[in-house]
Amino acid sequence: MKIILDFDDTIFNTFMVMQEFRKIYNLLGFTDDEFWSAYGQCKKDNNGFDPDIFLNTIEKIRSYDKNRAKEGMQNLTERFSDYIFSDFFCFLSVAKKEELILLSYGLSDFQKNKIEKSGIISYFSEIIVTSRDKAEDIEEIQNKYKEKIVYIEDKAESIDNVKKRMPEVITMKIIRPQGGHIEKKSELTNYIIQDLFRLEGIINNLRD
Repeated sequence: MKIILDFDDTIFNTFMVMQEFRKIYNLLGFTDDEFWSAYGQCKKDNNGFDPDIFLNTIEKIRSYDKNRAKEGMQNLTERFSDYIFSDFFCFLSVAKKEELILLSYGLSDFQKNKIEKSGIISYFSEIIVTSRDKAEDIEEIQNKYKEKIVYIEDKAESIDNVKKRMPEVITMKIIRPQGGHIEKKSELTNYIIQDLFRLEGIINNLRD
């Protein structure tokens, strides 16, 4: 069996990281509204968020000390391991390394750096950072290993795309209290979970 885990808002507290990132720009004189407006524009223009690109996006509002922003982001990056949800480490007692695959969507350089600095690479047999529909990657994983697939993700659209393409994949929609996709419901998921605690029984039953 292969257990595929999403990264942002599934095992990594992206919400809290973005709050810390916002504070960096608050200290540089930007209001919350200005920060979030620039953040949304950066994501829209670049099909995702990248802090290096954001430096120039928010500069369209007014000039500021970019070096201080870079220093603040670097300090935050070095603490990314603090933002892994604690239940992930409990989940490791249920799943074996050879079963675990990390599948994350995002701009490659930033997303890879975020994953690396989070300190979780050694727990996975494979790390995939993608810029396409995750259903395509999961189909390739399924064809490669010919094993049962369990997919844990917070984004309803991603789960439903996978289920439409591969109904046999077992999906779990995780609903973190402050996750970015909490209000969007999956029509097709097999399980709805609040966290990664108490999954031992479900996972063991799926192995049978």
